[in-house]
Amino acid sequence: MIKARYPDTWPAIALAVKAKANWCCQECGRPCQRPDESPEHFQQRIGKAKPRQYLLTVAHLDQDPTNCSEDNLKALCTVCHLRYDRQFRAKQRALKREWFGQLNLMEAME
Repeated sequence: MIKARYPDTWPAIALAVKAKANWCCQECGRPCQRPDESPEHFQQRIGKAKPRQYLLTVAHLDQDPTNCSEDNLKALCTVCHLRYDRQFRAKQRALKREWFGQLNLMEAME
């Protein structure tokens, strides 16, 4: 994640997406603990004595962190987010290297 590519309002945008999803993964439905929620309250809210705790993240479906339109954002648990991003991983690595100024082999040969 290159934080400079995200808008300054990203924390508020991400929080709103998570709240709209009622702190549940929009892919698998897994409930996730809110940042200000105690473990005890989380247990009561989901009705389990020893729940597994998952982190809720927000995915950019088109992989463009500057595109924060509502239809491009989805609240996903870390498991589903990693699964979704897998298809884009190689391209993202190349973009990240380019962002930091690393040339690819073909550019270096020119």
